[in-house]
Amino acid sequence: MSGAQEHVEVLDADRELASALSAEQLKLARAHTQARVQRLPVGGWDAIGEYGEQAAWLGLLILEGFVARETSCEQETAIEVIGPGDLLRPWDHDGEYPLASITTRWRLLEPTLIALLDDEFAQRISAWPALTVAVIGRTGRRARWLAVRLIISQLRRIDARVFYLFWHLAERWGSHTPEGIVIPLRLTHAQIGELIGAQRPSVTTALSQLGGEQLVIRLPDGGWRIPSDTPDRLDELLGR
Repeated sequence: MSGAQEHVEVLDADRELASALSAEQLKLARAHTQARVQRLPVGGWDAIGEYGEQAAWLGLLILEGFVARETSCEQETAIEVIGPGDLLRPWDHDGEYPLASITTRWRLLEPTLIALLDDEFAQRISAWPALTVAVIGRTGRRARWLAVRLIISQLRRIDARVFYLFWHLAERWGSHTPEGIVIPLRLTHAQIGELIGAQRPSVTTALSQLGGEQLVIRLPDGGWRIPSDTPDRLDELLGR
């Protein structure tokens, strides 16, 4: 496997997983949740070739960074953004697609840190079924996010699609600041279009309009910021 390897205590790196256990269980389990990690650079990622068919693994848990799963058909591409707290199982691959025109690839959008929840890790935490369930539940959360993205892509107005997309990204990975909610995800206009089912020029126009109203603001480092009172302004946007 490529990339420098080290180890991490998963329950310290992902505090939400720790909430599945009682205080006493957490005290006992912490020593058994060490996992290997990999640091991966920005760029294309042969995730399937990297790990092979690891059916016995729970999966790959993203601790830092963002990954895009890009699915293409003919001239169209849709992406799924996967970030901290999400679980991947790339060996559950898309080889079953009968149409050769449908292809999938992985791309690391930022330097990414992943924990390898391998078969040894799965065995060590088996004494705490609630923890195993919490880990597996991360795949269900991804499925729910995809359902949200699907409905967003069906909204009639592009500015509404962009607005809802950024609010949902803020709910998942945003950090609250005095100026608003900061989303540390450096998305291009084209990638935003692939997330919401719109062409890049339409996204650029929508972002210009939303930026002028201080609803979606591009930050100097490439991230984004939305106002903390965004939910209260939905009627304002959708009623235009």
